[in-house]
Amino acid sequence: MKVILIHHVNALTAEQDPQRHISAQGEAEAARLGTRFKALGLSPVRILHSEAQWVSDTAVSIAAKMGLADRVALAAYPINTGDAVAPFLAEIAATKGDLMMCGHIDYLLRAVAKLVCGDEKRKIFDFKPGNGTAVCVEGEGHEWSITWAWRQDHAVG
Repeated sequence: MKVILIHHVNALTAEQDPQRHISAQGEAEAARLGTRFKALGLSPVRILHSEAQWVSDTAVSIAAKMGLADRVALAAYPINTGDAVAPFLAEIAATKGDLMMCGHIDYLLRAVAKLVCGDEKRKIFDFKPGNGTAVCVEGEGHEWSITWAWRQDHAVG
C-alpha cells in the first residue's frame, strides 16, 4: 500500500482573499503534482484534505489533473496542527488501496514519522512550506518506508 502525503500548494494571503484559495502559482504547482502522479500511475482510492480552503483546493486541483475528481473527500477527523494522527492511521489500516492526503506540515510530519519509525515526535522528513512537497511511504502494519519524495523546485522548466 502507498500513502502519499502532500503539503498544500501556494495560497493567497488573507489580505488578498479572506478564504485563502490557492494562487495562480499554487494552481501551477497542483497541476505539476497531478501530472506527475498520473505519470507514476498513482490511483489512490481517496484523496483526503482538511477543511482549510487552500488545502481543499490543492486536493481538488491535483485530483482533477489525475482524472480522479470523484475520489476527493474531506477527512472524517481533524487533520490540523496538533490533531491526533491515530484516526488517520486507523483509516490506513482499514483501507484496501492507496491513500493520498493533502494537509498541513505539522500533521503530515507526525503522520510520516509515526508510520516509518513508530514515534510521531521524531523528525524524519521535512516539507518545504506552501509549495506542494510530496512524500510517498509504502508498507503495511508496522513496516513502512519512504520510497520517494518530490518538491516543486525539483521540477525542470
